[in-house]
Amino acid sequence: MGLAVEKGILTMKMVIAASILALTCGVAQAATCTSTYQNGNGNGKTKSVTYMLEQGSATVVADCYSNNDTNTIDASFAIGGISNWMLADKTDDNDAYLDGGFSQFGAGTWSVVNPLGYESIMVTLKQGRSFAAFLLDSTAPLSGIWNTFGPGQGTGGLSHASVYFSGDTAPAPVPLPAGVALLPAGLAGLALLRRRRKAA
Repeated sequence: MGLAVEKGILTMKMVIAASILALTCGVAQAATCTSTYQNGNGNGKTKSVTYMLEQGSATVVADCYSNNDTNTIDASFAIGGISNWMLADKTDDNDAYLDGGFSQFGAGTWSVVNPLGYESIMVTLKQGRSFAAFLLDSTAPLSGIWNTFGPGQGTGGLSHASVYFSGDTAPAPVPLPAGVALLPAGLAGLALLRRRRKAA
């Protein structure tokens, strides 16, 4: 074979390998929604805010709502068919909530801890006269990036962010009885006793 043919085969192998790698790697999926609302000063103009949250390659459900999340989200509020949300943490106050919440929230990045293992986790981003709710994948790493585009205040154009939990918590591990640790030693003693009887 000629050098040109060998280069062509090598190039084709590299393209195939890159294609397989691209298909097997997770692709980041940002969830977005846009909210449009009256600006509130009586001039009839509207404002729009676009919210974005990404949780690595996990699929995140997003929806936008008017008003403030902490006044709107109650037992009947549902996203992705899940309701009965409990506020776990909020970035603009220092009150103690449920175990868990934001372990880190800064300009453009977020991470949440869920030490009790709640089945469902929702993050809300509030800006202006609207908020976005993001239903996270609780089986994936609970971290990612966020952004808002439009009018607002605070860090990154954000009024505040909140974490909500819903559903059952993970069952607590069942402790083993103290005698279980002695079971292997007892079985070894029985085996030794059996050998001695056979030898006699």
